[in-house]
Amino acid sequence: MSTEEMRHIEEQMEALFRTHYQTLVRYAQVILSRALQHQDRGRAEEAVQEAFVIAWRKWESLLSSPNQMGWLCNTVNYVARNMIRADQRWTARLLQVQQTVAERAIQPSPGADLELEGMVSPEELNLLKRLYLEGLTYEELAQELGTTKTALAKRIGRIKERFRENYWESEKIFAGEREQSSPARHEKSRGGSKR
Repeated sequence: MSTEEMRHIEEQMEALFRTHYQTLVRYAQVILSRALQHQDRGRAEEAVQEAFVIAWRKWESLLSSPNQMGWLCNTVNYVARNMIRADQRWTARLLQVQQTVAERAIQPSPGADLELEGMVSPEELNLLKRLYLEGLTYEELAQELGTTKTALAKRIGRIKERFRENYWESEKIFAGEREQSSPARHEKSRGGSKR
């Protein structure tokens, strides 16, 4: 592809972004607010921006579509629904952590519930709780912290990624310990099965 052709594609993509961005943000807000029970323009903007990342990866499909706005709406819908599912999973995890901590006879220090497992720091846990359990919007939390919605979204993304990495690493270790202590493993270490 020549430089001129690439420049033409970039111009088309930028025109689509400028033309449809605000409409797509409002569309994402409707989808997200129905599921999350509150308006959060920052999350809607995040969904649309992610949709345009996908659009850039699939620019040939988008630009050849007879209904480019429909293509973008479908992509925003897909991204927003994935965000809703991810939020629901995080809410469930945090509620489970709170329930587990509440059931313990001896309470750990405040915020230590996940720190005990080395997953996230108390400060990071507090951020997740404020978003997913208390229902603060990115805008409200960013304003409270004196940062931008974009910076907060990146910070939350890094916390979640680190949690996922630590969680899966601990699952591998736990699975390895479970495998080593299983009856079949013991039989094998004693010279095989007695069948």
